[in-house]
Formats: sequence, structure tokens, C-alpha cells
Amino acid sequence: MININKPQLSQTNNNLTLQPVISKSRKINIATTWCNIIRVENSYDLSEKYQDICQSHHHDSKWILMINPESDSLEQLSTMGKINPEKILKVNASKVNVSLAHIKSALLKGNCSAMILSNAQYNQAELNEISRCAAQGKTQCILLQNSSLKLTNQLH
Repeated sequence: MININKPQLSQTNNNLTLQPVISKSRKINIATTWCNIIRVENSYDLSEKYQDICQSHHHDSKWILMINPESDSLEQLSTMGKINPEKILKVNASKVNVSLAHIKSALLKGNCSAMILSNAQYNQAELNEISRCAAQGKTQCILLQNSSLKLTNQLH
């Protein structure tokens, strides 16, 4: 019978040794917890992801920065009252130069609670750098990828 109030003991070669009740914690790369790749199936799924992200990263004194968002989905969510558009900054990469250096700079400043990049393609080294900057600036970075696009590099 096992008593949960006492440590688990095992008898090996007539010596009692203490077996750890809690396994050793795994080493976690902090940078990867600040940057996620999320697959999007269709426009409905995209709207759901936008709503979830906006609700979970709503912060009164910080912005949510969206680079190349689908405006139709955002407008629909706004008119339905599911998101607050006052705290969302939208940037269209075809009108403004959104280089990797600009993304890293915005992440490092920490003025945003989250940054959402739509259909951005980065190699593993760039993803690692984005993750590092996101962790340092305490800004969640979310890469929304259309599931029809073939993604060769995973963050993990």
C-alpha cells in the first residue's frame, strides 16, 4: 500500500533510498514561450484566433500590434463587440516597410502586449531572434500561418 503523505521509499540492496516524488524539471527555453506559430484553416478560424488573441492579451496600458491583418475579420469582430479596436494597431506591410529589424525593435520596446504577424515566413535563425526579442521585451509574438502554406521551419 502506498501512503501519499510519506515519500516513496524503495529497498535496494538492503539500503533505503529516497525516490523523488516529483520528477526533475525539464529545461525550458524561455524564448519559445514568447513566440508561437498558429495554423489557420479558413476565414472563420482566423476570426476566432483574432478574437482569442485580443481577449487573452487585452491590457489597458498596452497595444496589440497586427501586421498584415485581414481587415474584414477585424471589422466584423469589432462591429459584433467581440474585440476593442481602440487598443489595436494595424500595419500593412505593403504600405510601410516592415523589416525584421523593425519587428525586433517593436518587440524589444515592450509597448505591446502582443504582436501578430500574418503569413510571415522566417527561417529558424530569424525565428530564434524574434523569440529572443519577444522574451526580452515581454511581448507575445504570434505568427498566424495559413495551413495551406507549407511551413518548413518550426519554432520548437
